[in-house]
Parts: sequence; C-alpha cells; structure tokens
Amino acid sequence: MTLHRDLSRGLGIAVFALLLTGCVGRVAAPEPAALAQPVEVFLLDHGRHASLVLPGESSGVVRYSYGEWRWYVEGERHFLAGVSAMLWPTEAGLGRGVHPEIDHPREFSRLAPEGLVAVYPLHAEAARVGALRSRLDAHFEDSRGEPVASDEFGLEFVPYPRRYSALHQSNLIVAHWLRDLDVEISGSPWLSNWRIDAP
Repeated sequence: MTLHRDLSRGLGIAVFALLLTGCVGRVAAPEPAALAQPVEVFLLDHGRHASLVLPGESSGVVRYSYGEWRWYVEGERHFLAGVSAMLWPTEAGLGRGVHPEIDHPREFSRLAPEGLVAVYPLHAEAARVGALRSRLDAHFEDSRGEPVASDEFGLEFVPYPRRYSALHQSNLIVAHWLRDLDVEISGSPWLSNWRIDAP
C-alpha cells in the first residue's frame, strides 16, 4: 500500500511538472517613482535555475540561490539523483556569495561561474530588501556547521530547514523571494522561463 501511494504521488508530481513545461513566470516590479527609497535588485537566469542578487549592507552585492543539497553541493548529477529530487522531498541548501568589490551588472559573470543567460534589473523598496537579506543571512548565522564552499557555483551553502521537492524548487523559491520584495509574479517560472513586464 505504501509503495502504491508513493508511486501515485510520484506520478502526480511528474504530470504536474510536464504541465509546467510551456509556462512562463511573468515578473512585474514596482516603478522606482512609486517607491519611497528604491534600490536595484537583479534576477539572474542561469538557464535551468535562477538566483537573486541584492545590494550588500555596506557595499557591493550578495547573491543568493536555493537548491537540492546533493545536486548542487555534493555534485551528484546522475539520473537517479535527479529523479529522486523531483519525486521525494530531499535535503536542501541555501547558497550565498558575498561580493563587496562588485557593484555593476557588467561584472556579474564573475559571481556566477555556472554561466548567465540573462540579467534582469528590478526595483524594490530598500526596507523590504534589507529585511529579506537579513532573513536569508540568518540561516548562515544560525547554521551549526561551517558553510560548504562550491567553486562551481561561486557560493557557500548551508542546510535549509525546508526540504527540496518539485513543488519547492530553486526557481519557485526565487519567485517567493521576489514576492517578498513586492514584485508581482504570475504564471510559473518552474523551468526558469522568465518574462519581465515593463512597469
């Protein structure tokens, strides 16, 4: 009975993923003039996954990314690892790259060694950006172990409390972070298909 239930659940998730194949995540950020203290943030599209770049607290930028621990941190990229990550909740990691020396998008290739397909500049309220950055940084401050460095992604990873799954994967988490910045997201960016709507 348990095996049947697991297979049915896995099949349901697989069908859900297929339905998302043609979907696009539409992004609509506030106009700078409508914000009391606008700051620029950046959505990075790496092809299959996305990350978010926020201004640093005092200088430069900080890049954040979310992913399945074995896939991103331990480098287990074989077929079974990918299938298990989609069908069953697995360990997740939060990645962070702090770059006080980078202050312009033309330098962003340096903070994303896995490659960039597109860089989307957006505007958000400074207070919201600071609150999101503090919340994400708290995972690193509260982590019991040392962050694990990944040269492949240019990030340090710590375990994330909520497990990774097809319904809680990297692009959906980036979309969640953008919503925290009062950026409207419609549709689904599940496959890192993004469309930026003009303010």
